[in-house]
Amino acid sequence: MKSLSLNRQMGLSLIELMVAMLISLILLGGVLQVFLSSKDMYRTNTAVARVQEAGRFATDFMAFDIRQAGYKGECLSDPLSHLDMGSATTDEKNAFSTSPAIQGWDNSKPVIFGAADSTREDTDAFIVKYAGDGKEFDPQGTNNAQTPSLGVEVKVDDEKGTGAYAGQIVLLGNSTGCDIFQNANNANASSFQRAGKNVDPGNEVPTADWSQSYQKKLTSYIFRSHTYYVRDNAGRLPSLVRKALTPSGNNVIFADEELVEGVIDMQVTYGLDQDGDRLADEYVKAGTNNLVATGTGDWDKVVSARISILAVSPEINVLEEPQTFVYPAAVGIERDDDYALYEDDGTVTIKNNRVAQVYTATVAIRNRLP
Repeated sequence: MKSLSLNRQMGLSLIELMVAMLISLILLGGVLQVFLSSKDMYRTNTAVARVQEAGRFATDFMAFDIRQAGYKGECLSDPLSHLDMGSATTDEKNAFSTSPAIQGWDNSKPVIFGAADSTREDTDAFIVKYAGDGKEFDPQGTNNAQTPSLGVEVKVDDEKGTGAYAGQIVLLGNSTGCDIFQNANNANASSFQRAGKNVDPGNEVPTADWSQSYQKKLTSYIFRSHTYYVRDNAGRLPSLVRKALTPSGNNVIFADEELVEGVIDMQVTYGLDQDGDRLADEYVKAGTNNLVATGTGDWDKVVSARISILAVSPEINVLEEPQTFVYPAAVGIERDDDYALYEDDGTVTIKNNRVAQVYTATVAIRNRLP
């Protein structure tokens, strides 16, 4: 019987172990490289997606309001105002008026109710006003022009009555006439009520008669007054903000609604119709061509608006080199801040290797289309 060999190998030699470790390190390095590349690609894709999302939402919000600017239902002229604007400033009167339907400020903060000590430097702002959320009613037969209350027939399946909250600014109208006032009744009531001066802004005291007795079918609208501007935020990216009329108790206030974070610049030009064909003949900045900051001038000739925004990603060090591109809407602006370097010729360099994108939309005002 043969004896077992005493020279059989038991384990690995040092050389074999070193070769195995070298192969393992090469494989691990390849896996690590794939992982890091995937991580970088994920961060880049996330940054691009967030910038695209910010740009899309910002332009959608503003485009919707601009399209509606000046809508007043069946009102062919400015409605009869019952609002108490006796002690109001020019800007406050403008904020509660249906005219001008759109108005802007060039590279300065909006002056509507002081909105905006935090407005971002060298960015534009604008306000749009229109009647929204139309609701049609049959009148109650007892209505007359002298009483402060106007009754309406509320359907049984209508859970909210008139739908207008106490304090909201309401526009009522039909083909005979229109009124704008501050409602005193709650949303479940079956009548509209002019409030007195115990609320802000309140209605005139004594109140004037309605423009009509409202014996015909009428439509109620909630008055929308929206001011858009870019706001600096402590410890985070700037954002696009809308200051909107909002009920607060029995009053109405202009409250900030933060819409989109990551918008660091907004520039707006306005399409002027100079020959009456309701088509834009030129695009100009606010404060020029008789587009006066107080709302006077030729704002009624504006038939469209071109908005350009610059959005950046929250993520830093996403790109290997800083983005540099031409931002035509910013020509003439020189600024060096935490996010970008602006040169006079419109060249912008984005800092901290963030992803950035310019979004531009030209929006026609539907009520002024041919």
